[in-house]
Amino acid sequence: MSINLFDLTNRVAIITGGAGLLASEHAIALSNYGAKVVLADFNLEKCKSAVDILQKQGINAVAKFCDVTKKESWEALLSEVLKEFGSVDILINNAGFTNQSKSANFDASFENFPLEDWNAIMNVNLTGTFLGCQTIGKQMLAQGKGSIINIASLYGVVSPNHNIYPGTGISQPVAYSVSKHGVVALTKYVATLWASKGVRVNALTPGGIFNNHQGLFLERFKQLNPIGRMSEKEELRGGIVYLASDASSHVVGHNLIIDGGWTAW
Repeated sequence: MSINLFDLTNRVAIITGGAGLLASEHAIALSNYGAKVVLADFNLEKCKSAVDILQKQGINAVAKFCDVTKKESWEALLSEVLKEFGSVDILINNAGFTNQSKSANFDASFENFPLEDWNAIMNVNLTGTFLGCQTIGKQMLAQGKGSIINIASLYGVVSPNHNIYPGTGISQPVAYSVSKHGVVALTKYVATLWASKGVRVNALTPGGIFNNHQGLFLERFKQLNPIGRMSEKEELRGGIVYLASDASSHVVGHNLIIDGGWTAW
């Protein structure tokens, strides 16, 4: 008898940042292996639009509201998911301020970076991940099983290469890098706390994801990455399914880096 280690049949997954660039990719990956997917976002209408597109592709997904910075919003989301599905088996903490979804002064220099933007980015990227681990993880502990995947970043492992950004219109603010380093640390803390209780916590670090980049930034990035290109968003699917499934049953507190070799140089 063959066993499909990647089988996610009837497992329920919550993915935050549901209206963003990568959430739909995570949803496709998990649904293709049998999971039922809940996309959650502060912008419910945009999230519903993403789900409509997924459903037309045969993806089993629904849209829910969640403000990841508020404990009560996480609790309301959990209550809705349990009422509709009966359990939650997978959490992907994917919400974050990025170059696709910027805070008000995301592009400000370090010397002039406003405290308001520091707090806003920290609240979503790091505090939101903490609250997700805490709220959904508590339910997983009661169930005796679950997998949490925190989406980190290259810049949670190494510093941004500051030389690639001038003249490109793209920036990487201090709060983004610091928040993502915090996500990796949080992952290790919670992972070692809960590993013996059946709840696995890991991180996934994407490399630079191609999103119609062009010009100077793209050329510089290609030269600095061993694989010679940015990542296609579909290339994270395998890593997501691996960490969510029993294929990674002995993987705890790990940061799976999918970056074309960027951090190997």
